[in-house]
Amino acid sequence: MALTDDELIAISALPKGTNDNATLQPDLIAPYEVRDSTDSVFALPYQNTNIDVFGGGAAGSWSLNFQNPLQRVVLDLEVFFGDRSAESAPPNLSALTMTLTGFSSGVIFAPATTYDAAAPANYFGLTVSGLTPVIKLGGKRRRLEQSGQVIIPLVAVLLSENPLTTQETYRTLSVTLKRTDETQTSVVPIVGGMVYSNPLPSARDRLVTTK
Repeated sequence: MALTDDELIAISALPKGTNDNATLQPDLIAPYEVRDSTDSVFALPYQNTNIDVFGGGAAGSWSLNFQNPLQRVVLDLEVFFGDRSAESAPPNLSALTMTLTGFSSGVIFAPATTYDAAAPANYFGLTVSGLTPVIKLGGKRRRLEQSGQVIIPLVAVLLSENPLTTQETYRTLSVTLKRTDETQTSVVPIVGGMVYSNPLPSARDRLVTTK
């Protein structure tokens, strides 16, 4: 039976909520369907993807408060040494520290050097605190910028799989990448990139972050 005009409600007349992503990512309800399933629509905690800018200068940071801390966070970053790179020295990340907060597991992807290469013990000497990520092959390669300076990509997947405790009303997930010794200014790389966060890590995600 068709609806009549007096039974229709304008979308603008529906109750409204606020979503202040700058402070707290709320637990919203949105519809989605399971692939290859004939089941009806299910409920997802909130919109599928948050996209944030990371860095743009001598350091980069990302932080977001989640009412539902079950998250998969993907880092797609790059470190550019620019005019401050050491002359005739291959750039590495040993002078940088990445600090991770709120995550239970993670993986950093390193490029293979040969077809039968094993995964390295670390990613170009990068120091990581707050979590010990797995290093796996499959990352992007270093490349030359037009100026002739080297860009080192940094691709990682971080999982937060522990639900809120009774003492928590939300959980902060954060990533920081900066110089270990910030008083050192002779070699100052430029950090930038994007951060993508999706709710509800799956079994596929857990497989990625384990050896």
